[in-house]
Amino acid sequence: MNEPAHPDCCGELFSKFQFQNLPAAQPPNKKGVYAIRVNRRGKASCEIVAQVKQLVDKLGWSQVGGFILRRVRRLERIGECAIIYIGSAGTRQDSKNTLSERYKEFSGRHTAMYPIWALVYFGWKLEFGWIEEENAGRAETEIKEQYKQKHHGRLPALVQR
Repeated sequence: MNEPAHPDCCGELFSKFQFQNLPAAQPPNKKGVYAIRVNRRGKASCEIVAQVKQLVDKLGWSQVGGFILRRVRRLERIGECAIIYIGSAGTRQDSKNTLSERYKEFSGRHTAMYPIWALVYFGWKLEFGWIEEENAGRAETEIKEQYKQKHHGRLPALVQR
């Protein structure tokens, strides 16, 4: 599954990445750069945000609802580009963080986990892709800079920095 169903505008930046279906991905236990790519879109992102807002409002716990909603509202920035997140694992020389560990964080502590969960729940098909890279921090910075050059200075929708 190396080609998205809808080719993105910056595919050559990610041509060396290995992509797999997000819920079943098996990234290696190595340092590197990863990305999340849309393979197929589901419900409109504005509708997803509205439905998540209804859900968190029912919690009656404004701190939790606000936290979740701030992250889910990132979905409103999704445009035509299939790449919605870029990150890295093992940015420091002595880091024990790996692509496999970063992938696992999407199940419980990653900053983009709530919007990712919402997309999957509402029928979006996503892919987790990676390249192994010993100097992951430098490689991530380079890829993000190249991405921004192609997207009017903007980062992918779910990336804050």
